[in-house]
Amino acid sequence: MMALVAFSLIISLSFAQVQRQKKVKANTDSTRAVAAAKEDAGLNKREMMKELDLSKEQKSKIKEFRQAAQSKKAAIESDDSLKADEKQAKLKELRRELQKNTLSVLSREQKMKLLQMRNEKKGRAMDEMDNQ
Repeated sequence: MMALVAFSLIISLSFAQVQRQKKVKANTDSTRAVAAAKEDAGLNKREMMKELDLSKEQKSKIKEFRQAAQSKKAAIESDDSLKADEKQAKLKELRRELQKNTLSVLSREQKMKLLQMRNEKKGRAMDEMDNQ
């Protein structure tokens, strides 16, 4: 009887360890996929900015806007008094503010070109989702 209990305990512990290993591997794979997607998105943003043919002044302003947004983002993320949904709402508002500020320095032609590029990017993303 004691041998049966010991055997059951060993099997249970082994199963738990395998489950933990699977969870760690899944989290690692997920993290890598998110990082790769962010890297791809970053490259696309840089390419889009090149396509807009920004002046030095526009680039400087946009850089200032991004740096300010990064500081605000860090403050929001480290604010322990905010609940998760409040942080998400504040981050969403921050993204809107950054987009508004960025658009404010673009000419009408640049805004139209940016809109066109975003629509094309969304179209490609939808095509990729359909192909999966």
